[in-house]
Amino acid sequence: MRATDYSRRILALAELLHRWVGQLMKLDAVRREKVACYADEIAATLAQAAEAHQKLEAEPGNAVAQRVLVREFGRISGYLETIVGVLHRHLDGRKLAGVKRRLEQLRPAKAGGAPPAPPEPSAHHAAVDRLTAAEGYFRALADALRA
Repeated sequence: MRATDYSRRILALAELLHRWVGQLMKLDAVRREKVACYADEIAATLAQAAEAHQKLEAEPGNAVAQRVLVREFGRISGYLETIVGVLHRHLDGRKLAGVKRRLEQLRPAKAGGAPPAPPEPSAHHAAVDRLTAAEGYFRALADALRA
């Protein structure tokens, strides 16, 4: 999967989860705090991914930035799966199925598989903007759950 496709999908998922903030407020305090903590971790990870994406634009062959991008995308998927586990009993079947479908699309490359292709210069700014926007949605989700 191209990094630009991943950024588009993660933004769509961030927007979806943020729309459910009202329902998430019904969680007990412990679960709400867990979701808020994971949303914070996802936001921080998205910031790291955006930084790696910018480095790849400057140096398309930068292997370190490429590994960081793949690692951060994998971490995001893991955090999201944990959030879905916390929400499992609190979302109706249709909503849960929609989130799980989106998570399947975010699966990181298999170990030893091809990493995301370097971003095309024309697509770079849009991808970084989407990662930054998704970061904002997850930070807003965490703030709302703690309010």
